[in-house]
Amino acid sequence: MVELLDGAESAEAALKAMIAASNAGDDQAAMLLVDPAIRPLLLPSIAIERYAIDSYFLETRAFGEDKKFRGGQLFHFTLRDLVRIRSIKQLEKRLVDDKRVVFTVLTAEKSYHKEKHIHNVRSFLAIQRSDRWYLFRPFGELTNLLCGIDPWQDTNEPVKLLQVHQSDDEHSNRKNADYELEYRLPIELIHEHLVEAASAPEIKGANQLASRLQRHYDSIVNRAKRGDYQSRSELKDAMDPIEDWADILSGTTASLAPGLIEFAKKHGLKPEPN
Repeated sequence: MVELLDGAESAEAALKAMIAASNAGDDQAAMLLVDPAIRPLLLPSIAIERYAIDSYFLETRAFGEDKKFRGGQLFHFTLRDLVRIRSIKQLEKRLVDDKRVVFTVLTAEKSYHKEKHIHNVRSFLAIQRSDRWYLFRPFGELTNLLCGIDPWQDTNEPVKLLQVHQSDDEHSNRKNADYELEYRLPIELIHEHLVEAASAPEIKGANQLASRLQRHYDSIVNRAKRGDYQSRSELKDAMDPIEDWADILSGTTASLAPGLIEFAKKHGLKPEPN
């Protein structure tokens, strides 16, 4: 267990606390270290991810394995991304101003598909709000969006604000990292744009729906515990509204794409065809 901290006393302390929270698998503690202005962009995907994974275990525990289930790829991975970090080694530190610091770090992160860890060179922006320090980097689907590969993005010419360099025989990353993530614009500018985007009415509505989804799912769990569902079909029927809400929420991150394209153009970048 780690202490629940709403921010930290310094930029370095925020980075250290994020490592501890992520290593402990404590998503609540990790989220409290993310810049509060950015959290509204993460919560809709987390609601879908939590429901999709937890409901599988609920259904399996109640009625056994579903022989019709064939698995599949879950594109929502923000929650898992928050708790992947195993270690961070600071490589560089850049002062933006007296309230913002950019850390370039080497991370060891749990792989989704392999037993070994993946090593990445990536950046974290630390931001001071009042007397507390918080962190920003694009977790989960935000990373895909900045890379121009969001599966729900309705454009063939996405903006690519983040390039991922894979280490191979012809190219070696710093510290021999598996991947090095390079921003095409300063991370603090991208953060400023996303903070503004997070205040849009559509994002507020998405967060309200995400909260409703979670409450409805929690009520299903409580009813399952008291034995209300006598069959798998009854349980699935109870989840029908959640499936509809999840479909609506799935496009929340991709809805940021038009604004990002305009933001990129403003700073001299052009959309690139896939």
